[in-house]
Amino acid sequence: MSSKLRTGVEYDLTVRENQEKKEKKVRRYYDEEFKRNAVQLLESGQRSAVQLARELGVSDCSLGKWKRLYGSAAAKEPANDLAAEVAHLRRELETVSRQRDILKKALAILGQENSNASN
Repeated sequence: MSSKLRTGVEYDLTVRENQEKKEKKVRRYYDEEFKRNAVQLLESGQRSAVQLARELGVSDCSLGKWKRLYGSAAAKEPANDLAAEVAHLRRELETVSRQRDILKKALAILGQENSNASN
């Protein structure tokens, strides 16, 4: 920043120019195929993440996120997710089975009381 103090008008112009620059930025969307290809290039090891991101015109943060989603390490994760889901479903089945057994016993007891009362 220069040692010269800016007037209110100069400051307003600077702020307005910065706002116009921000408004001109357009958010770009990339399809899944582009993302997968970018991750393949990254995992090939020929270029660094920063260099590849510059070449593709994307941020290195986006490239890292795509790597987590579509990279070779991401392909291994669904097996862990599947195992966790199976374990969860088994626990739920056990709970529902216990509830069913309790209801069966309750109905049997209620059925016995009704037959004794009618005799």
